[in-house]
Amino acid sequence: MAEKTLNFLIAHTFKGTIYIPVGQSGWFPKEGVRQYFDQQPEDTTATVEALNVMFQATGKKHYKELANIAFNWFLGDNILGQVVYDRTTGGCYDGIGEKFINLNQGAESTISYLFARLCLED
Repeated sequence: MAEKTLNFLIAHTFKGTIYIPVGQSGWFPKEGVRQYFDQQPEDTTATVEALNVMFQATGKKHYKELANIAFNWFLGDNILGQVVYDRTTGGCYDGIGEKFINLNQGAESTISYLFARLCLED
């Protein structure tokens, strides 16, 4: 059941080699239109963690590859093509809006980035 549920989420959040979390600017009702903007680092981290756990449980490399793609959301592989993790400060911006990233670097966002990065460590 967990794998089926995760595959449902994958179908709705990956387009090619880009991870696009459901945005927080509204709901994603059943058979409705999903939101693309106000994406949050916390969602990306949860996806990285879930994919990593599924890889560990099943040994299917596909999940590890998707975890890396999702993590790259922080590094600029996102719908705006902008880096969300700030290497200068070590902080993480608070999300992706329709036309720009939220330049606030809150603790939740920074911890989310660090946790996602730890999830990918061998």
